[in-house]
Amino acid sequence: RRYRVEAETTVAVVPIGYADGVRRRLGAVDGEVLIGGRRCPIAGTVTMDQVTVDCGPDARVERGDEVVLIGRQGDEEITAAEWARRLDTIGYEITCAIGPRVPRVHVRRSG
Repeated sequence: RRYRVEAETTVAVVPIGYADGVRRRLGAVDGEVLIGGRRCPIAGTVTMDQVTVDCGPDARVERGDEVVLIGRQGDEEITAAEWARRLDTIGYEITCAIGPRVPRVHVRRSG
């Protein structure tokens, strides 16, 4: 067991894992995701196809809510460079590891 809760909390299961490029060690190095514009810690070990996230005792999460692993949500942002620092690597390695099962959204910025 890698993660034990000390008090009542809400845990979310996110259908993405190391088969998609989420580094297995991310849970051991205080990795976080964004849910509802808040940083939530990864709870335990990243598995092949899922990540568990501690949303906190006052969380208002619902099935189907957006979870951001790398990107911006509300006023918060998690970057590939942040993951890289936690994992002692470079951001390029993080982005290159994102697997083909993860949908890409191309954003064109004007100006």
